[in-house]
Amino acid sequence: MKKVIFVLSVCFLFFISCNNERQKQQTKISLTHAQKNNYASYFKIYKEENFSALVTYINVEKTDSIVYVLYKIEKPNLNFKAYYVKAPVNSVACMGSVFVGALNNLQLLNYITAVDNADYIYNPIIKKKCTQNTIQQLSKNGILNIEQTLICKPQILFTNPSGDAKKDFDVRLLMANIIPVVCADYFENTSLARAEWVKALALFFYQEQKADSLFSSIEKKYLQLKNMTDTCKYKPTVFTELKTGDVWFVAGGKSNTAQLLKDAGATYVFNDNNKTSALSLNMEQVINKAANANYWLNLHYSASAADVLKQDKRYEIFNAYKKRNLYNNNAMINETGGNGYWECGLNHPDELLADMIKIFHPTLLPNYTLKYYKQLK
Repeated sequence: MKKVIFVLSVCFLFFISCNNERQKQQTKISLTHAQKNNYASYFKIYKEENFSALVTYINVEKTDSIVYVLYKIEKPNLNFKAYYVKAPVNSVACMGSVFVGALNNLQLLNYITAVDNADYIYNPIIKKKCTQNTIQQLSKNGILNIEQTLICKPQILFTNPSGDAKKDFDVRLLMANIIPVVCADYFENTSLARAEWVKALALFFYQEQKADSLFSSIEKKYLQLKNMTDTCKYKPTVFTELKTGDVWFVAGGKSNTAQLLKDAGATYVFNDNNKTSALSLNMEQVINKAANANYWLNLHYSASAADVLKQDKRYEIFNAYKKRNLYNNNAMINETGGNGYWECGLNHPDELLADMIKIFHPTLLPNYTLKYYKQLK
């Protein structure tokens, strides 16, 4: 009789165990409540009942994606692989100045405990903290210092995709519960789409409303400025960049740079292709397309027209050089090379657009002063 009772007890416990396991499987959660982005296409936000989720695409084709699940108390049980982050986070490493700019707009600078390289940071508050060693530098030589990161131990790292998932998600970081948040914002093909990534970053701090309000303000100003150029009959021709060695990298015809120039009432000389990424050209190809262009922008580290010519005497061939219609995006640069264009401007495309309209159509903004650009003479 005892044996029978024992067998029945084992069977009962086994039944309960199987039933519990079945219930666990049944309670696994899917992502169903997606929010619609206005412009950005390389991330999605899901707002579920007890958690939020961020899906980021980490290659141009959008065939590879990463899921981040943010929860306050109880960790949800999703039915696919995800990285779980208890939020709001209390410390973050910004592996790029664009993330510093976004957090500054959200008034979240106090959460930054590490950056990649302070030399390229423009924000004076962050630079001062780096000098005082209250904010650590994790990649002075361009390579993430894993040991220093483990010591600093930020909760998350905002970073761009390297193209190597093993490098982006180093097992040593994951074992220490340091989660890389890979943001492919530069894959977006409009400046507003890139700026909309502030919503993705705000999720980790539960600052979604602030991000929505901030982006709505930027979008409104941008569209108002764009409307000013819609009726302009004169559309000056423009090209950008300088050679790097023997290669001249220019923005593709469907890139956010090309769209920004178009919205500013200009004609980009390399707009006749469907590339969102950079084109790799030689000097002759650029001369063929841009020799007679009206304006030349984004001239790397040049501080004067003479600096441009020092790099290659052939630059004087260009009509824009002859007329000194040279405008460089380094008006906000500090002593170590930190440039407000990359940190602040990319997060404020409305301001970048205002600068470009002032350059191409100065009468439309008679009282405006350039912020990110300056003319090289």
